[in-house]
Amino acid sequence: QLRVASWNISNYAGGRESEIETAVYGVFEGRSMAPDVLVAQEILGLAAASALVDVLNNAPGSPADWAAAPIPGTAGDSALLYRPTRVRVIDTTLVATGGVAPRQPRDIVRWDLRLVGYSAGETTIAVYSTHMKARTGADDRTRREVEARLIRADAETLPPAWTFLLAGDLNIQTSAE
Repeated sequence: QLRVASWNISNYAGGRESEIETAVYGVFEGRSMAPDVLVAQEILGLAAASALVDVLNNAPGSPADWAAAPIPGTAGDSALLYRPTRVRVIDTTLVATGGVAPRQPRDIVRWDLRLVGYSAGETTIAVYSTHMKARTGADDRTRREVEARLIRADAETLPPAWTFLLAGDLNIQTSAE
């Protein structure tokens, strides 16, 4: 069993320790998020990812074994935090670099994870992190579609035994999208 969570943490540069501790390890109605892998968006660079790892490792109830996966490209927006006692990062791929229209606004990153203690392809999970364009205009919808197509095209190249997971802030405005 592996617990994966995705969180747009809203322009995280560090701090907010007590709020993060409560969100991740607090108990509500007998349940706690307590993930083994946390895919986060709106992480403001490598220092912010490192600060979040520190918060997770020092939180009450934490197993204190968190690490950050490598962040390719411009080190912007997405980070994958994980517990090395549960999974290992076998590869990191910058699927596409973000930019101005008509491109998607942010980098698309894929982390390939394998469950600890296993080597078979069936135990590999390709985790995509996305933070698609917000707002309702036609240009924004088009940029979300561009990003979705890039992720789909990359996922189609994965080995057949692998599983993939899309995590992120999709910003989809209607069910028609």
